[in-house]
Amino acid sequence: MRTPHRGLVLATGWALLLAPPLAFLLKASVFPGWMMFILVLGAIPLLIGYAMQIVVASNGMLRSRGVFAVASDAWRGILAAWLTSAGVLLSAFFLVDGGDDGSYGSAFTELTGTSSTAEGERLSMGLLSPCALMWLAGWLWLVIEWIVQLGRARAERRASGA
Repeated sequence: MRTPHRGLVLATGWALLLAPPLAFLLKASVFPGWMMFILVLGAIPLLIGYAMQIVVASNGMLRSRGVFAVASDAWRGILAAWLTSAGVLLSAFFLVDGGDDGSYGSAFTELTGTSSTAEGERLSMGLLSPCALMWLAGWLWLVIEWIVQLGRARAERRASGA
């Protein structure tokens, strides 16, 4: 197999860096409410995960000799990175939130005109579940792929040095 195109690896690294803050801004701009408050309370695990994502992107993708830039089987990690990046943005898009004034919705319900309706909430939250699963599963897969690629790179360095 060939190593991935450098432009694809760079775009993937930037997507990993930018998708979570963009998702937060999207969620904060449409119906910020109690769910945003809960996200802020749960910020420590989210920030730890994002910090790991920053390390993977900056060391594995944005460096010219990063493991995802030089490995011939890096496509799995790149796919995982795109899944987690898309998953976090889609999760923010479908997450229903609202405040004490009784109005609620998501970016999706705003676009479809179904904010503050039971049907809109049901559909949006139904679409949120697979997106959140894609986000978390993609993130876990990405971290595993990164660890595997680091191990392979270390083994190759040892073999070439011996």
